[in-house]
Amino acid sequence: MNPKKILIDTSAWIVSFKKAGDAELKEFMKRSIVAGLVATSPIIILELIQGCRTEPERDTLRIRLESLDVLAITSDVWERSYGLGFSLRREGLTIPTAHLIVAATAIHYDCILLHHDRHYELIGRVDSSLQIKRLGPPPHRSG
Repeated sequence: MNPKKILIDTSAWIVSFKKAGDAELKEFMKRSIVAGLVATSPIIILELIQGCRTEPERDTLRIRLESLDVLAITSDVWERSYGLGFSLRREGLTIPTAHLIVAATAIHYDCILLHHDRHYELIGRVDSSLQIKRLGPPPHRSG
C-alpha cells in the first residue's frame, strides 16, 4: 500500500519559511518532499507567489512548487467546493473561498491536508472526509 499524498496548504508553507518556524513541521515537510509525497495546487501556488518580494524570488518559488505533483482543480473539485461552501454556511460558518477549494482538492484526490489554519479544523468538523494534519504551535486566529 502506497502512502497517501500530502497536500501542503499555504499556511503550513508560510510557517515553514520562517527562520524561527516550527522545527517539527519543517522536518516533516522535508522528509515528505524527499519521499515524493508532497502535492500542491494552482491556488496554493498563487497564494504563495503573492507573498514574493522580487521577480527572481517569484520565479524560483514557482519552479520549485511546480516540480511537485500539481493537483488540477477539476470540475469535480469545483462541485465539492460548492457543496462545502453551502454546507458550512448552513452551519453558520463563512470560510474563505481559497480554503474551500484547497479542502475540496484534498478530499477529491484523497490527500492528507497539512495546514496551520483553524478554518480547516472547522471544515473537518462538517465534512469528515477531509483528512487533516497540523504540526507546530496553535494556528493563527483568522476570520
